[in-house]
Amino acid sequence: MFDNEEKISDEELAHWLAFDCLEGIGLGSRKILLLFERLQSMRTAWGASPEVLRYAPGFDHDLIGRFVQARKTLDPEVILSKLKASGMEAWPFPDPRYPIALKHIHDPPIVLYVHGKPRESDFVHDVAVVGTRRPTAYGQKLAKETARGLSDAGATIVSGLAIGTDSLAHWGALEGSGRTIAVLGCGPDVCYPSSNRRLFRQILDDDRGIMLSEYFPGTTPEPWRFPARNRIISGLCQSVVVIEGGVQSGSLITAKQAFEQNRDVYAFPGRVDSEMSTGTHKLIADSKAQLVTSYKDVLHYMGWVHAARNKNEVAVVELFGREKEIYDLLTLEPVHFDALCDRTGMSAGELSATLTMLELAGVATRMPGDWYVRYTPGSASSTGS
Repeated sequence: MFDNEEKISDEELAHWLAFDCLEGIGLGSRKILLLFERLQSMRTAWGASPEVLRYAPGFDHDLIGRFVQARKTLDPEVILSKLKASGMEAWPFPDPRYPIALKHIHDPPIVLYVHGKPRESDFVHDVAVVGTRRPTAYGQKLAKETARGLSDAGATIVSGLAIGTDSLAHWGALEGSGRTIAVLGCGPDVCYPSSNRRLFRQILDDDRGIMLSEYFPGTTPEPWRFPARNRIISGLCQSVVVIEGGVQSGSLITAKQAFEQNRDVYAFPGRVDSEMSTGTHKLIADSKAQLVTSYKDVLHYMGWVHAARNKNEVAVVELFGREKEIYDLLTLEPVHFDALCDRTGMSAGELSATLTMLELAGVATRMPGDWYVRYTPGSASSTGS
């Protein structure tokens, strides 16, 4: 994973860790990142004089005083030694392994701590599956089916390892063929709740995913940490799927974070007399979330389609623009080239070029006489029978 990436030096990493370990002085991630942007080195920033610090954005006289006193209590090299002893990885904000999507949220963590064996693909097609800690039987079924279906389609399933929907989403991903990321409200080496220890170990031992946290290894769970971690769950992802949840549930907090981060949100409808559906119904009624009834709807709205690669492999291709428009008009029943011209208003040349791209992507098949069909796994047209 990332073998060819140029990683940050241990000395610089030690000072990122030191800044991350500062607590209770009012120095948030935005101010730290602005300080880094100004000085271009956390080692330099750590040792900066009050005269230099007063030119940093947000550093008033009182904050400078608190920072100067606080840094006397921390030794960056000791903190780095503790990290190495834990066996965890740390990715500070400028590290090339730090997920790009997360860099663009309002308050990104200045350091991410990783437990497990990450892969570059872990941060390419991430979809969050979230919901209540008390799912109904209906919600339990949906959570696993949705995660499993998206996992098989090539998505990395992101959730929070909480009891209920989160756990079911991770289990669903493990039943599928993809990977999963558990974003924790404690250190990445701390399994919380302890009842999820088997899930925690299976994700790591089977090399099916990673534990991710903004908290230093060994950090214990506290109630206030969990709403904060929700912004990471949504920030990593292009889409957030809400299975069930009341209007005050944590899954609605995640959905709110997703809206603010300009992510797509999908929600399942439920029984009108179920408290666990009030939150998802509100999301749908307020036109904030797209109503979906299966993982296939999620794939459709994201523009993902199944593509033929060879007899033993099915991949997923993401379509946009004209290609998506034409693909949506194709079915398992042959559609003639002229009919597609009429329905789209495209010129013969543009349509021919678009259909050729769909054929090359493996999502459409040209039949004799200028007839076209959609590729669907298991269909007669896809198997050649």
